[in-house]
Amino acid sequence: MMYNLPSSCLFYFFLFSFFHHLSCALSQQERKSCKTMFHCGNITAGFPFSGGNRPKRCGHSLLNLHCLKNTTSLIISDHLYDVLHIDEASNTLRLARAELRGSFCNATFEDATLPPDIFELSPTYKSITVFYLCDPKLPYRSSYTCPGIGPIAVSETRDYHNSCSESFTVNVPKSFVPEEKELNMTNLESVLNNGFDVKVKIDKKACQECSSYHGIHRSG
Repeated sequence: MMYNLPSSCLFYFFLFSFFHHLSCALSQQERKSCKTMFHCGNITAGFPFSGGNRPKRCGHSLLNLHCLKNTTSLIISDHLYDVLHIDEASNTLRLARAELRGSFCNATFEDATLPPDIFELSPTYKSITVFYLCDPKLPYRSSYTCPGIGPIAVSETRDYHNSCSESFTVNVPKSFVPEEKELNMTNLESVLNNGFDVKVKIDKKACQECSSYHGIHRSG
């Protein structure tokens, strides 16, 4: 005995089949787009990064790369960092604060902290403190006078907080040692321009799963 499906049932069956096929096609397209690498100047990056032709869903939300005039950058906690090098094998980055890569005295004096749950400073680097708005009547080790700002002092300890009203930290190689007397500004500008290394903390299990699905996490 044969049963004829009502025309309305046939219509909805066709509609379901069409949209199911469409959703599968979109999923394949999304997976294909996550195979695309980010390219900018001499920087090439895949997971956990996104940016350029590589969609945001293919990487971590804080690792969205930008490209301007062949220079790669990251915006972290509202601060712009130039990305000088990426070593995906060791999950390390060479970063440099963009506002500190020119004349130091003309830079924006502001603290910038990297999220510790994502970034870890390389053991070959350290943080030092730059003090400014200091009392000009007092002597300071490793100091320099910036026009319009007055004396600034660089120290590995916070020993000027009583005589200077403002300060911020910068990352430098461990080999950098502040001078006992006048600060060598050319040397400081050079190390800040060269940047510092950080390790990107990644959950390896999540990374492997994400890589298996070309950057798309399974739901459920």
